[in-house]
Amino acid sequence: MRESPSAAELIGKIEQAFAHRKIPAEAVVMEGRLQIDSDVEDGLWFQGRDWREITKEDWEKHHWGFSYLSPAAFAYFLPSILILTLRNPQNSPDLAVDSFVWQLDSSPGVENLSPFSYRYFEFTDDEFEAMKEWLLWACENKPDVFRGNAVGGPGDGFGRAFDAIDLIHKEAVECRTRDRED
Repeated sequence: MRESPSAAELIGKIEQAFAHRKIPAEAVVMEGRLQIDSDVEDGLWFQGRDWREITKEDWEKHHWGFSYLSPAAFAYFLPSILILTLRNPQNSPDLAVDSFVWQLDSSPGVENLSPFSYRYFEFTDDEFEAMKEWLLWACENKPDVFRGNAVGGPGDGFGRAFDAIDLIHKEAVECRTRDRED
């Protein structure tokens, strides 16, 4: 069995996997939005910011915005949550981590994937692998952070999230393969 990477090694892997991401043109897709509520405002707060400068306190104040980020913004800002948690597990952006894991926590099967799953379809294989390794690390080091624990106990939500991200990864690869064949 392979040994888990250290937090420092995993930080390096996440930074390398997401290094190609640029600050997105829009943090929230505004087209067709009839109203801007406080949750959307939380998403708009991220507009033009560098993910490396986002703090735990920023995530705590604007965690609802995580659900409203455009796919490009979601991919761009996700490393912030992952790395802040790795750097200081006892003082991580728990509300943002909860949102991330909650959006992935689903029953097995493509038909049960979260409506947020589409945001991952443009992720690279390296980004998927970095997220999977982070989920394994978080399950061991932060099992109490995800408040949606199942009957089986702490870590179950992370397990389902891992299974979902693995399934989404397979679906994304399949879509890319189909696109190349067309």
